[in-house]
Amino acid sequence: MKCKLSIQEKLKDLRIERGLSLQELSEQTGLSRAALGNYETDDYKEITHKAIVILADFYGVTSDYLLGLTENQEQHPFAVDELGLDDATVDLLKSGKLNVRLICEMIKHPEFINFLSDLEIYVDNLAGMQIRNMNTMIEQTRMRLQNNGIHDSDHYMKTLEAASINEDNYFNNLLGNDIVKIAKDLREAHEKDADTGDQITPVEDMLGTFDELRKADNATQAQMVMYSKLFKINFTKMDPYEFKTFTDILQRYSDFCKPVKGNGRGKKKK
Repeated sequence: MKCKLSIQEKLKDLRIERGLSLQELSEQTGLSRAALGNYETDDYKEITHKAIVILADFYGVTSDYLLGLTENQEQHPFAVDELGLDDATVDLLKSGKLNVRLICEMIKHPEFINFLSDLEIYVDNLAGMQIRNMNTMIEQTRMRLQNNGIHDSDHYMKTLEAASINEDNYFNNLLGNDIVKIAKDLREAHEKDADTGDQITPVEDMLGTFDELRKADNATQAQMVMYSKLFKINFTKMDPYEFKTFTDILQRYSDFCKPVKGNGRGKKKK
């Protein structure tokens, strides 16, 4: 996950959030559809000052946000003190060592409040103290029963043993479940990002291709499998005319589809 969004990504996200097509955005802003498309995809497309002003006003964000000078869509003219952050935290957030964008998404996750609450309970040690009190009472009961000749294998003794709570295990599971839930949701939210790893590894993809080639009924079908992988074409969506046209072009101009020639020796002369 990137630390910051590019100008192109910001413009595309803003348009998609509002459910607009490029054509609809063009009609509402007066900017050409082609220019808007280039602004969202071309890293080297120069965006005019006029376009920045129009788009910032249309989306209700600051021009600094679109230009990448800030990650805040709105201006926040308040002192850092209002956030309750100390100097060391401010310096760390400004250092670039942390993925602040990821931190922001974690904080906004609905489960983060529960995680922070459980963490506070653990740090304050109040719940831990009660757990230790309960464990002490259970252990004292077991000791009295042992003194009365009750063996550890007794069902009631085993019940008391199972009732004891391991404080570290309890909080490890509690805090771990909270943070794992947050992490999984964030990963799912970014699974289609350009910099996110594919679910299918290159090795799995290669093995899948080999399996498809092995199942091919003829050479033409095998060639189609290879080209579907190479060009990312779904041939099942082609109608028969489109498929025939495509194969005719390949057979005419692609060396891959041309039949293998003989050894060139020809017939022996008499």
